[in-house]
Amino acid sequence: MFQLAFSRMALRIVATLMATGIVAACGYKGPLYMPPPPEGTAPASTQQTAPPPQIPPAPVLP
Repeated sequence: MFQLAFSRMALRIVATLMATGIVAACGYKGPLYMPPPPEGTAPASTQQTAPPPQIPPAPVLP
């Protein structure tokens, strides 16, 4: 009886560790970056940028 309970507990621990490892391994680790543009294209002009959005003032509570 004890052996069966121990093996089930060990199986749950191993399954939990494996599931945690699989979830932790998902995704790209490290800094995100934009790939460099191809050599044959001209860079886009950055002189005509839109003004930053205006943030309205916070409401005043009475």
